Parts: sequence; C-alpha cells; structure tokens
Amino acid sequence: MEFTLKEKLMLATKYRKYTNNSDHSNKFNGESLVVLPDNDIAFKMAQLFTVKSQGKVHYLLKDSISNFYSNEIIQNSFQYSYNDMNSLGLPREIFIDKIRTFNFENIIDLNANFSRFGAFLCLLSNPKVRMGFNYDNSKKYYNVILDSNYQQDLEGTFKMIQQFIKI
Repeated sequence: MEFTLKEKLMLATKYRKYTNNSDHSNKFNGESLVVLPDNDIAFKMAQLFTVKSQGKVHYLLKDSISNFYSNEIIQNSFQYSYNDMNSLGLPREIFIDKIRTFNFENIIDLNANFSRFGAFLCLLSNPKVRMGFNYDNSKKYYNVILDSNYQQDLEGTFKMIQQFIKI
C-alpha cells in the first residue's frame, strides 16, 4: 500500500514524537498484545492463544465484532472503533498513548493483508518485539517477520511465534 505525498507529509509531522522516542530503557511488563484481524481465522486464533499460551496475552479487536468472542477473550482485550482511527485509517494519538501506557513487550499483528491500523500501532507503540506477516514494506513496521505460508496453518503459526517470544 503506497502513501501519496500528502499522506507521507501528514504522517511525518503528526507522528514525529513517536518515531523520535525509540528508547527501549522503559520497563516492559512481559505481556503480549495480539492484534486480531477482522476475519473468521481470528476467532480460532484467539482461542488457540488463550488455550496454549503460558504468559499473559491481551487482544486488540474491533468493537463491532466483539460479540462473537468468548467472555474470557473479551475480558483480556482492548477494543477499538472507527473513532480511534483518523481519516487515513491510522490509530489516533490518544489511542497510541493508551496502548503505550501498558508497556507491552511484544505486539503481534495477525493481519494477513496489510492493515494500516495494526502496522502503525505496532511501530508507534514502541514494544521490544514487533511481529507481523510478510508483505511489501513489512520491514518498516516489524522487526520479526512471519512467513506468509503459515497464515492458514494456525498451529504452525502459533509454534512459529513461540520460537521468537515466550508466550
């Protein structure tokens, strides 16, 4: 997904304070945030993370589909709506600040296709590990890139994530 020149200028000025602050000296809480996509695989993946993870896992999901998840997942989730996005589909500063206050050590973006919201949230939240699937320009947003062949194999995806981080 390419940005126009106008969008690039808006991004450079609006989110400058987050890119300049790349200090990793803050204390991470050792917990993980999983950004769930808006498709049917997300339900199965969230259930798999809930059952198999040993560490504390939180979920980020859209409020319009939260009724489809179990109560256990909803209790450990942050919900966002269209009010938390700006006109470019990026997270608003107030939402980024909210996520940054939790000092997540790992943020895992499970969107198989490029999601501006998830990718920029991973980048601007300043976690130790930013993990997402491989697509064009994914190196800009993530420091651990997952193989896109695992997107349909949920068990394989979970095992691959476990190789990189302790969950």
